[in-house]
Amino acid sequence: MTKSYLLYRCGGEGALTPVMIFSADSEEEAREAPTWLRKHHPKNELLHLGPGEFFEIIEQDKCSQEEWDEAQMKLKAGNAQGSKT
Repeated sequence: MTKSYLLYRCGGEGALTPVMIFSADSEEEAREAPTWLRKHHPKNELLHLGPGEFFEIIEQDKCSQEEWDEAQMKLKAGNAQGSKT
């Protein structure tokens, strides 16, 4: 069953930056998403990790609605400001 996931980029000081929301058919496919996204969107700087950074993937059903909505707002604001994808 296809589910929605939120991809975060996590920084060294606990900072969470929402990168994108995507759909995947399984948890395994969701874990492969950052690699696939980097390959297909090489100019998106959020998909390239620096030292001490990592990705966190959260399934929509395991995320509070408040957190999900806040991440969507941040993503929309970033796209309105011309973020690179």
